Amino acid sequence: MKKPFTPVISSLLLGTTLLQSCATIISSPSQSVRVVGQPAGSTYYVNERIVKAKPIAGSTDVIIKVKRKKNSEVKIKHDGYKDYSEVLYPDKKNALIYLNWVPVLGGIGSAFRTNADGTPAESYSGTGLLVGLGGFAVDKITGSDKRLNKSEIKPDMIMLPKAVAGSQTVQCGLMNVRIKGGDKMGNFMIRDEPAEILYFGKSLDVDVEHLKATVNGSLKDLGYTVPTSEGKSVFSTGANSRYTLQGEMRDIKYNIKATNKYEHLAHYETSCAVEITWKLVNQNRQTVFEKKTAGSSFKFERGGSASFEDAFENSLYTFMGNKEVAAALAKPAGNSAATAAADEKLPAIAIHRAAALKLTGDNGVGSAAKCVVTIETTDGHGSGCIISADGYLVTNAHVVGEEETVKVRMADGIEAKGKVVRVNPDMDLALVKIDVDGLSAFLLPSAASADLGADVFAIGTPADKELGQSITKGIISGRRKIEGHSFLQTDVSINGGNSGGALVGRSGQLVGIVNAKLVGRGIEGIGFAIPAEQVSDALQLKFVD
Repeated sequence: MKKPFTPVISSLLLGTTLLQSCATIISSPSQSVRVVGQPAGSTYYVNERIVKAKPIAGSTDVIIKVKRKKNSEVKIKHDGYKDYSEVLYPDKKNALIYLNWVPVLGGIGSAFRTNADGTPAESYSGTGLLVGLGGFAVDKITGSDKRLNKSEIKPDMIMLPKAVAGSQTVQCGLMNVRIKGGDKMGNFMIRDEPAEILYFGKSLDVDVEHLKATVNGSLKDLGYTVPTSEGKSVFSTGANSRYTLQGEMRDIKYNIKATNKYEHLAHYETSCAVEITWKLVNQNRQTVFEKKTAGSSFKFERGGSASFEDAFENSLYTFMGNKEVAAALAKPAGNSAATAAADEKLPAIAIHRAAALKLTGDNGVGSAAKCVVTIETTDGHGSGCIISADGYLVTNAHVVGEEETVKVRMADGIEAKGKVVRVNPDMDLALVKIDVDGLSAFLLPSAASADLGADVFAIGTPADKELGQSITKGIISGRRKIEGHSFLQTDVSINGGNSGGALVGRSGQLVGIVNAKLVGRGIEGIGFAIPAEQVSDALQLKFVD
């Protein structure tokens, strides 16, 4: 009698073997990943190798193939955009591998079959087990048993701003981080569950000077001209660039995510988002354009600063991409104060003219000392000269630097907050306003009043801020023309902190604003001051009685 079960079992095993082969083919060693939202015509890389992208009709989306077996870095490039990269890794089982159980179960079932006469039928259990285990092994070796953590990626590709041909020079002048050590930024997450709080200064810290260097480096990469130094010489320490960038950061969101509580099994993602208020400022301290921009990034690593730095740079690129910024930087080249004044004429500031000094006996210098103040900044201190009874005073631009407010200490010890209202970096002069009335003030001269060889006295705060209103004596050694500007040369003793202070004659009249001195081995008694008669024009002041 024919045994019909034999061909049935044979067909079943053959079918399941073919099915297993089909499952392997369906799974394949590569997985299709859809890329959504990137610019059309982008180039795609997987582990630094260019891969073909299959376009999807009706959109800019494409399909790329990524190996399932191991971690793969997908990188997307497009001219005019910042490169985007993302790491895909196998973290799940491919359900199709369970089809390998079909021949195993078929073989086990055959072991319990009997013929019509009750005798045991031919068994294929060994063959089924071999075929099934072989299928599992092939899938394991090829990587077909894995599924990537994502089947779709959405690259956030930042458009790079275009540098303007023949544009103005620009550099970063000030970065403020208004976040305190110990402020909460985010969480360390394990499988979306918070496990630890992350604090600023511990999990992430930033260095302001490094941020400035990052900005300047990014500007250079974009093709802008960034001066290599902030000062021209000892006679003019204002910014070399026509424009400066200022940034203020008040918020950082920073999170680390782990896919497994066991470190050796976990994949990590660190994400960061920042908000920064950027200002483009001209040489006269006018804000040309201001905007708050956001930046975000994530890196496939545990912590570190890479995601923060990338987010910071993205915020900068977004700001630089504004049409208003491009329009300002597209103005004809020329970085002198004269060019700046021609392009951006400032309104005159009305100042009440100071009354003549009331002399104490014959000591005009002693009376003049009451008109000199100490100016404190975050980087140190300098001096200043009061020029109106209602609180205007003059100092050097390099004393106030990039700061918008300073602390002013007067001769009687009273302190006040000073606002920097105008700066002429080319002349190294700045105007500061304090809300104090009834002050003793210098009368700014309209013409030169110092003769060569005449006695002069420097009044200021040398070396230490506790030495306010110190007085040293010398003479006018000469009148010099340096870099197109006039200076008074003097042998009066000048030290750090005297900058912005007064150079006065014997009767207490203001002769100049102390500016700089030459230092070096064998050099003594060579100091310089800005002639007082130039202050009004340099800062565009209008005096009213």
